[in-house]
Formats: sequence, structure tokens, C-alpha cells
Amino acid sequence: MEEMVITAEIRKEKGKSTARKIRKQGYIPAILYGRNTQTNMLMVSEREWKRLSKNLKKTSILKMQLKKNGQMEDLSVMVKAIQKEAYKDNILHIDFLHISMERKIEVEVPIHLKGKAKGIVNNGVVEQHLRTIMVECLPTRIPEKIDVDVTELDIGDSIHVGDLSKAYPELKFLEHPEVAVVTVIPPETGEEAKVEEETEKEEA
Repeated sequence: MEEMVITAEIRKEKGKSTARKIRKQGYIPAILYGRNTQTNMLMVSEREWKRLSKNLKKTSILKMQLKKNGQMEDLSVMVKAIQKEAYKDNILHIDFLHISMERKIEVEVPIHLKGKAKGIVNNGVVEQHLRTIMVECLPTRIPEKIDVDVTELDIGDSIHVGDLSKAYPELKFLEHPEVAVVTVIPPETGEEAKVEEETEKEEA
């Protein structure tokens, strides 16, 4: 995959009026922080960000070229938060986390189900309880997603967080091992469907 690079500049002034001025100039206000890292207020090019964000994922590691004291400094960063304007896609502010490639970090990774569960043959329903999960690992070992194979699941069967460790031994899962990731539940009986329908009518 092509290296994702973003250029940032230090900004000394802060406040809403300064932020508005920066945005009018085609930049996005941002902040950089991290363990053993001095917090810096930044600004990044809106045009560059729009180009970069097309391929950006929660687990993406970026190379930030920071203009500081007249010199360029290369840093490894991740995007921790993006503040958007209400009801619009305009970016108001970005939080960047400075990371060390030799130190483990905590990151949220999406969970992807693969395969067709056995229980579907008997009208079972695949219910996914976790869509993402927090893991701890080195930045170089962050997966784009956690694949969970549901092929062998029959009605009543589940896959728990503890089961994921077998497939991903390099990751430390920060959720309790007994938490269910996915379960195949029985089909609704006519009685259950009727009760649910009546409940929905009452709530309406």
C-alpha cells in the first residue's frame, strides 16, 4: 500500500476566530499529542486532507511531515478524532496521535463476519453483537479488520472474544474473553412475532 503522507504546520494562535480565519485560508485546525510528546496546535491543508481521507481507515498510520522551527520533522501518527460541522461534511478540527512504531498502542478494529453459518439452513439468524473491538499491539501489527468465520455455527452457537485470540495471537483483545461476538439465534415463532408486532403498535 502507498505510504500516506500529510504535511502540517505549527500554529501559535488559538480560539474560534483564529480557527475561522484558518479555514477561510483553506486549512483545517488540528492538534498533535501523544505519550512523551509536546502538544502542538497545527493546521493542515484542506485539499490535501480531502485527497488523503478517501483511503483513510480507523487503523491507518500516516507519515506526518511537520514544519517546525524552519525544519521538517517526520512523525508517525494516527487520526484519533474528527470534528465535523453539524449536518454537513465540512471538517472543523482533527486530533492526531503521535505514536512510536516500537511501542504498543490501543486501537479500535472493525469485525468482519465471513462464511455462511450452518444454522441458517434451519432458519437461524446470525446476530452480530460486536461491530468493532479494541486491541493492543504494535503499530506494525494492526490489522485492517478482524475476520470471524461463522461457517460452523449452528443454532445456539456463539463465538466469543476469547476465541479470537487463537486466530490473532499477536493481538491483545481488551474486551472480556466471555463476551459474545456473534451468535446464531433460533427463528422467531409465530407467537414471538405476534408479541413483537403488538409491542411496536403500542409504542407507536
